[in-house]
Formats: sequence, C-alpha cells, structure tokens
Amino acid sequence: MAEDYNDIMTTATDAANDMAETATGRMDRMKAEADKAIGKAKDAASAAYDKAAAKARELADAAPEKAREVRERAQKVAEEGTAKVRTTVQEQPLAALGAGVALGFVVGWLLSGRNKD
Repeated sequence: MAEDYNDIMTTATDAANDMAETATGRMDRMKAEADKAIGKAKDAASAAYDKAAAKARELADAAPEKAREVRERAQKVAEEGTAKVRTTVQEQPLAALGAGVALGFVVGWLLSGRNKD
C-alpha cells in the first residue's frame, strides 16, 4: 500500500512538474509574442511620428513662399483697382466727383447717429 501511495505521489508530482513546465513554456512564448507586438507598435508609432514631423517641416518651409504669393496677389489686385479708379476718374470726372460727394453724405449721415434731440 505504501508503494501504491508512493507511486501515486510520484505520478502526481511528475504530472504537476510537466504541467508547470508546459505553463512556463506557454508563458514564455506569450511574453515573446507580446514583446514582438510591442516592438511592432513602437516601430509603427515612430514611423507615424517621423512622417508627421516631415510633413510639418514641409509645411513650415512652404509657408514663407505661400505668404509671398498671397502678398503679391493682393498687391496686384490693389494696383488693378487703383488703375480702374484712376481711369474712371479721368474719363468721367464729374461722375466720380458726384459719387464721392454722395458717399461722403451717406457716411456722414450714418456717423451722425440720426438721433437729433
């Protein structure tokens, strides 16, 4: 009976050791897979950061050129408007004078507050 008990205990101990080794092996594989996934995530995040930083640098480098283009367009529009006004005043001086007087009257009327007590 003691031998049976010892055999059972030995078998149970061997089975427990096998299960522990199996569990340890699985945990090691799971840890390795998790480390691999974390590494891939870090690489992907780093690549995304590098791409965003490159795009930000590209936009920052292009900003002065865009500002210059906008300034040049605004200057061109202002020059064209001034030329049109000059031409209109030269071709129709009385109409331009009348428009100026009318505009002055309207602005004065609006600024006066129209409330006379």
